[in-house]
Amino acid sequence: MKYLRTVLFFVVFISIFNSVFAQKDSKLYIPRNVLSSYESGIRNYNGMPGKSYWQNHSDYKINVELLPDSSMIRGEEIVTYYNDSPDSLSRLVMRLYQNIMRESAIRDFPINSGMFTGGVKLEYLIINGDSLDISESSKEVRNHSTNLLVRLPRKLAPGGSLELKTKWSFKMPENGGIRMGNYGDGDFFIAYWYPQIAVFDDVDGWDMIQYQGIVEFYNDFSNFDVNITVPGKYTVWATGELQNADKVYQPEIVDRYNKAKTSDETIHIITAADRKNNKVTANNDKNTWHFIAKNVTDFSFAASKNYSWDAASIEVEPETGRRVLTGAVGPEDYKFFGEAAQIARKTIEYMSFELPGYPYPYSHTTTFFNKNRGGGMETPMMANDGQPKSRPRFIGLVFHEIAHTYFPFFMGINERKYAWMDEGWASFFPQETVDKLEPEYDYLKKNVRSYEYAAGMESELPPMVVSYSNRTPFLRTAFYSRPANAYRELMHLLGRDLFRKALREYVSRWNSKHPLPYDFFFTFNDVAGEDLSWFWKPWFFEFGYPDLGIKKVEINGKEIETVIEKTGNIPTRIEITFEFSDGTKDVTKLSARTWKNSTGKVRIKYVTEKKLKKIVLGNKHIPDSNRNNNVYSVD
Repeated sequence: MKYLRTVLFFVVFISIFNSVFAQKDSKLYIPRNVLSSYESGIRNYNGMPGKSYWQNHSDYKINVELLPDSSMIRGEEIVTYYNDSPDSLSRLVMRLYQNIMRESAIRDFPINSGMFTGGVKLEYLIINGDSLDISESSKEVRNHSTNLLVRLPRKLAPGGSLELKTKWSFKMPENGGIRMGNYGDGDFFIAYWYPQIAVFDDVDGWDMIQYQGIVEFYNDFSNFDVNITVPGKYTVWATGELQNADKVYQPEIVDRYNKAKTSDETIHIITAADRKNNKVTANNDKNTWHFIAKNVTDFSFAASKNYSWDAASIEVEPETGRRVLTGAVGPEDYKFFGEAAQIARKTIEYMSFELPGYPYPYSHTTTFFNKNRGGGMETPMMANDGQPKSRPRFIGLVFHEIAHTYFPFFMGINERKYAWMDEGWASFFPQETVDKLEPEYDYLKKNVRSYEYAAGMESELPPMVVSYSNRTPFLRTAFYSRPANAYRELMHLLGRDLFRKALREYVSRWNSKHPLPYDFFFTFNDVAGEDLSWFWKPWFFEFGYPDLGIKKVEINGKEIETVIEKTGNIPTRIEITFEFSDGTKDVTKLSARTWKNSTGKVRIKYVTEKKLKKIVLGNKHIPDSNRNNNVYSVD
C-alpha cells in the first residue's frame, strides 16, 4: 500500500502570539553585579569581550619537595602579582586549600577523622620586602578557613605589581585525600597544594568563596616556573613542559619520550621491567624536576616510584604540524591501561576536529590512574582518574577529565558559581566517542535517564542558581546531566554545523579569559542570528521538567491528527513514530523551536493509506520525565 510522502504532515500551532510581549520576554534576568559589567563596557551584549575588559595575572616561581615517607609537602614561592584592574587594591585574598584538612574547617566533602592533618603551616609572608605578622592575633593577616586575608602595607595601584614571598608546608593524609593525595605505595597526585592568590574580577571583586570540597576552580591565568624535588627513584609528571629530561631520566627513557612526541602508535616509555631493573631515573638520592607552564590557570603534578608510562601523540594543527602528547600513567596490571594512551588520543582528536572543533591548546595531556575504583579529578593538562571496572566507564572517564582542559581551564570559567559551564560540557562531549567504541552501552540513554529522574523534583535547582549554594541531593543534575541534555537539544535545534560554529566562536572569543553564562548565551545568539532566550530561560533559569504527551488522536479516513501537549516547561524536540499493522514504521521529527511561541499544544496531521496500530511519542534519547502519556494504541 502506498501513501503520500510529499504531504505527510503539516503543523498548526495552537497559540496566541503577541510580538511586543515576546520581544520584552526575550530578555534574560541579569543580576545587578553582573549587569554592571555589561553596562560599563567590560563585556558586550553581543557576546564579545568589551573594549574595557581586564583580568589580573601572576608569575609563580615555586620550589617544592615531596617527602613520601612522611606524606609531607614543603615549599617556598615567589609570586609577582599584576593588577590590571582599574581599582586600587588594599588587600589580597590568598587560598590555602589544604586548610580544608583542619579539624575545624568548613567542609561539604565527607572525610573521616583520621584524615585531619592540621592544614597549611606558613613560616613567613613577605610583600615587597615587608614581613607581615602571620600570628593568630595579627591585624595584617586573618585566616578564614581556606582563605587568607592579607592587608597590604601599601595599596596596589592600577597597572602596578607586587612581589610576595612565602614558605609553607602541609601533611597529606596517608590514605588518600580530597581530590588529590597519597594513594599508598609511593603513588601521589598533588593538586590544591600551593598558596595561591585568588581572583579579583569585574563582577565580585575578590573571590571570597571558600574551598569546602565540592565546588572547584576559579583561577587567574598565570605563568609557572616550578622545581619539584623527589627521592631518586620517583618519576614526576606535571602541568607544563619538562625542562631537564636529560638530567632526571636515563638516556633510553629520554629517547622513548622524544619518540612518543611524534608517534601515532603507543610508545611504552616506562615499563614495569624498567622499574624493576632501575632503568628509569638518574641515579641520585634526589632529583629535581623543572617544569614551565605559561598562561595556565593552575599547576599540578604526579609522582610515583612504581607506575608505568605509555604515550602517543596526534597532530592537532595540520597547517603547523603541532602535535599533542597523549600520556597514561598507572599500573600495567590495570586491565585497560594498555589502551589508555590511545583513548586519550581519540579524545584529543575528537575535541580538536569535531566538537568543539578547536585545536587542543597545550602540549600534552597526562592521565594518572590512582587506586580508587572510579571518579576523576581534572587539572590543566593533568587528570587524576580512578580505575573503572567496565570499559565504557573507563573510556567516558578518560574523555570527561581531558575535556576539562577546555572547560574550565582554557576558558577560565568560574566553576565555583557556574559548575554547569564545564561539567555539562565534559558530560556532553564523550557521547559520540563512547558510542562508537562501545555501541551497546548507550552513553546518551544513561545521561538522559539520569536527568529525567531528577527533573522537577522539589530539591532540583536550575543550573543558574550559583553552584556553591547547591547542596541538594540533585546537585549533580544541575552541574552535569541537565546542562548536558540542554546542549544536546540545542544542537538538534540549531543543527550540528551551526551549533559547532557557535561553540567554536565562543571558545575563540573567551579562551584565556573569564566568560560568564551570559557571554555564552549572547555568543550563541549572535552566531545563530536569533534570540534564544525562550530556550535559555527554561533550561538554565527556571524550575521545571521536560514532559511531552499525546493529548488526543483523531483518525478521519486517511488522515491522522495527533495533538501533542507540552505539560512540562522544558522545551525538547518532538519525535513521533507511527507504527502500522503491516509491521512498518514512519517517523516524524520537529525541532524544539516548535514550542518557541506556542501555548503548549501542537497538531500534527499525517496522511497515509496504511492501517494505524500505534503512535509512540519520543525516544530514549529525548528527556521526558513522564513517559506514561507517550503511547496511543488503536483498539
